[in-house]
Amino acid sequence: MSDGGPMTRQSFMDSLTDRQREVFGLICIGQDQGHHPRVLKALAERGLIVGYRDVLAGHPPVEIVRWDVPVPVHMEWARWCAEQPDEEAP
Repeated sequence: MSDGGPMTRQSFMDSLTDRQREVFGLICIGQDQGHHPRVLKALAERGLIVGYRDVLAGHPPVEIVRWDVPVPVHMEWARWCAEQPDEEAP
């Protein structure tokens, strides 16, 4: 039952630490390398990112873990970003 006040929607982003939020945002825009393993593990355990192996060409080839954000999670992140105040607004 509503008290007539504005409804607010809780986002998974609200429950992340500042560092998790920062790393998650970077992964969302394709910057998935160089992050602390503990932060990556925490995001992966929540199902916010998914790791996969990628082989880099070379001699010898190098195998690394890359990170993707599932589409529904990415859409929720984009919605959350749109709701944030503009940092450049007066």
